[in-house]
Formats: sequence, C-alpha cells, structure tokens
Amino acid sequence: MSCSDKLTGDWRQDYIDQEKSRTVIITKQFDFSSGDFIQKYTDSTLTIFNDKGQKIGVNNSHFYKYDSIGQLVLEEYCMRTCENPGKKAHYYDNLNRLVKTTIIVSKERERVISQYYYNDKNLLIKKVIGNDSMATTELYTYDSLNRKTTKTEREFNTNVDEWLTFVDSMFYDSNNNMTFKKRHHIGEDLLTISKYIYKDTLLLTQIDTTITSLKGYLPTPNTIHHAYFFRTDYKYNSENKVIEKITSQPDYKTPCYKVAYEYK
Repeated sequence: MSCSDKLTGDWRQDYIDQEKSRTVIITKQFDFSSGDFIQKYTDSTLTIFNDKGQKIGVNNSHFYKYDSIGQLVLEEYCMRTCENPGKKAHYYDNLNRLVKTTIIVSKERERVISQYYYNDKNLLIKKVIGNDSMATTELYTYDSLNRKTTKTEREFNTNVDEWLTFVDSMFYDSNNNMTFKKRHHIGEDLLTISKYIYKDTLLLTQIDTTITSLKGYLPTPNTIHHAYFFRTDYKYNSENKVIEKITSQPDYKTPCYKVAYEYK
C-alpha cells in the first residue's frame, strides 16, 4: 500500500478494488540465431482503470482523482517514501477548460508548474511550462476544421546553455488522421519527418526519418550529412487495444525493441 490513507481516502480504495488493469512488459535485443528477442529486463507497469475507463492508479504508487464530471483534479504520488506523498492539482475555468496545474507544497502554498490559454473556439493556443523567466512555451495553430497544424516549442536547454526552438507541422487525411509530421529545429540543420499509416482510425505504423549535419548527430568525424531511420509497428486485440509495439532497426525489418501490453 502506498500514500497515506488520510490523504487519499475512499478514492484510493476504489483503485485497490478495481480489476481492470494493463501490464507493460518491455523486451529488447533481437537474437538472429533464435529469431526472437532476448529479454534483458521486464519493466512491468500495472495501470488500473475504474468502471468509467478513467485511469486511477499506476503501480500502487501514483493515484488519480476525478470530479463529478470526469475531470482530473488531483494526483498523488510516492517520492522517496509514501508517508508524505507529492500532490499535483489541476484547475479548470467555468467552461471546464484546464487553466493551470500546480504542485501542492503545503496546505498554505502551491507552486504553478503549467498554465493553459485558449481562443474563442475553446482551442488550446498556448501552454506555459514553469513560472519564471526560463519557462518553456508551446504555441499552437489550427486549420478551418480545428485540427492542430503547428506547434512551436521554445525551451532553454541547460546542456548547451541557450534557447532552442522547434516547430512541428502536421498534415491530415480525409478521415482526420495525422499522416505526416515535420519537426524542424530553428537555426540548425536538423529535420525529422514522421509518416503515419492507419487502418481506419487505428495507427499501424510510424516511420521516422531524421536528417542532419550537426556534429553531435554524425556517426564519424568525416561525415557531412546523415539520416536516421526508425519504424514502429502496432498490433491490436479484438477490442482495438494495443497489445504490442515493435521498433525496428534502419532496415525497417529487424526488430530491436518491443513493448507488450497484457490486459486483465
């Protein structure tokens, strides 16, 4: 058992009583001789849902509470110990739009960690992560069908000690499935193109190609340009739940990483 009963109350007990769950098992390193994966480790994540399909717990250490209309209002999670769990609160306006998220430091003090801004169509147009001059900002634009078409992210990278800006451009098919996404690193020669393949609305395959001339991404000192290729395939059960995710090597055929989902 995790997190103090006094803090979590009946809603935590609801988590314990649930039977709906999802376990995530991660395997990696493909063995050519056996034609199968060598299981290096198993990172099992037990995710619990209530009878409304809402996630209410993960690994008996992270709990989620919702209000009467199904909005996530509180998270509790174990840190070093579960005697004094961390708390994260979510606040909404009178239109039921998420406007800010805070960390509850004490009964008298909360620290804002993210804020959300909307246009007159109730579409999210700006997100601010952090509450100081180093905060990360995300800006969004939409087309006439209210589909997100761009995301511009500006963040301060402490590794290089400078501000970085990324722009994502999204493209859709007639079924409103996102079929392409381009990510460009402003001011640098770094471009990632992602292609998405569907069956109806189920994502079957994602193919990512990154092209760059940045030294940190090049395999040898003599390389001028280089491209990285990744492919991820998804499998589903009869209820259209993901049961397997396999990432392949650059030949798009040899698997190198697999995540399996088991449902109870």
